[in-house]
Amino acid sequence: MNLTLTKVQPEIFPASDNLFQNHFWGKLKEATGQAPLYFEVTFEDEENSRHSFPLLVLLRKINKVFKYAYILRSPDEKIIPEDKNCFLEELSEQIKQYLPETVAFIRYDLHWINREHSSRTEMLEIMMNYGTKKHNFKKAPTDYMCSSTCILNLNPAPQTMLKKMRQQTRNSIRRAYRENVTFSIYDAASPEIFQKLKDTYEMYRDTAQRKNFYCEEYKYFEKIFILNKEFSEKKETEDFDEGIVPLDAQVPSPQFYLFTAQKNSTVLSGLILAICGTNAYYMYAASSMDMRHCMPNYGLQWEVIRFARSKGCTSYDFMGIPPNNDSSSPLSGLYIFKTGFGGDVTHFYGTWDYPINHKEYTTFCTGESLSIKN
Repeated sequence: MNLTLTKVQPEIFPASDNLFQNHFWGKLKEATGQAPLYFEVTFEDEENSRHSFPLLVLLRKINKVFKYAYILRSPDEKIIPEDKNCFLEELSEQIKQYLPETVAFIRYDLHWINREHSSRTEMLEIMMNYGTKKHNFKKAPTDYMCSSTCILNLNPAPQTMLKKMRQQTRNSIRRAYRENVTFSIYDAASPEIFQKLKDTYEMYRDTAQRKNFYCEEYKYFEKIFILNKEFSEKKETEDFDEGIVPLDAQVPSPQFYLFTAQKNSTVLSGLILAICGTNAYYMYAASSMDMRHCMPNYGLQWEVIRFARSKGCTSYDFMGIPPNNDSSSPLSGLYIFKTGFGGDVTHFYGTWDYPINHKEYTTFCTGESLSIKN
C-alpha cells in the first residue's frame, strides 16, 4: 500500500470541512493542555489515483509519565479504499515513528459507518483485525465520542423538512412561536457575546448536573469564541483578486455561534452551533426547567436548522444519540428529541485502540473499565 505520512506546520495544515480535523480544533485543544501534531496523509487507490487528507493527532496525558495519541473522526470513510483495516494498520505504524516513547497507544474515534452495528466486542475485533499483519486493534472499553448520531440533510426546502419531522416535533416547534418565544444569535464579533455566554453557562452547568453529563469549565467556552475571533480576523486579511474566491481556496475557518431562546427577558435555553464548510454541528446545549410548556428547545433547534441552511450547510450533525429507541434507557428522551427532526440515524465504528506499550495500555484500560463501572 503506497501510503505517506508527512508532518506539517499548523499554519499550512490542509483545511477540512471536518471540524475535528481542523487547525482550529487543534489550537482549542492545545489550550486545554493537549499537544497537537499535524500531518498530511497521501495514498494511491487501486486505480493509481492519488488522494490526500489532513490528520490531526492530539497527545493526551495518562499520568505523569505516559500519554496516548487521540485521533477524532478520522480517517474519513469516503476516501479510504476497501482494505481499510490494512490502511489503518499502516497509518498507525507510520504515526508511531513521530510519537514520543512515552505514548502507550493510539486511540481512534473512527469516522467509518458501521452498517452491521454489532455490539459483541470479540466479533468487532475479529472484523477490525481481518487481513492485518499484526492483529493489534483493540476495542476501547468505552466510546469517547458517542458512536451513534443523527444527521439531518439540509438540502430540502424548509417546508419539506417540516413534513419529514415527527408530528409531535412539528407541533412543538409551532407551540414555541405561538407562546411568543424569541430567539437571538451571537458570534465572536458580537459585543454582548461574553456576557450572554456567562448567562448561558450557568444554565449549562445546571443542565449537566440535572442530566449527569460532563460539564466543561466556563474558560473552555470563552476560549472557543476568543480563538474564533482570532481565526476570523486572520482570514479577513487574505484578499483575493477582484473579490473572486478561487476554486482551490481553502475551506473557511470554523465559525461558532451562541443561540438563545427567551420569553419576557428570561432565557429558557441555549445552544452552541459550529459550522465548518458545509457541515453544521450541535455542540453544546443548556435548558431551564422554567416555562418548559413553551417548547423553547424545539423552536431553538428550528432556528438553528434554518440558520445553518442559510450559511450553505448541507448537513446538521446532532452529535450523539443512544444506539436505539430503548424506552427503558434514561437517554430515551434524547433519542426521541433528536430523531424527531427527521434526520438519519448513523452508527460509527466507535473508539478503537492500537497499543504500542502493551503493559501500560493494559493498566490504563483496567483503570478505565473500573471507572466506567463505578
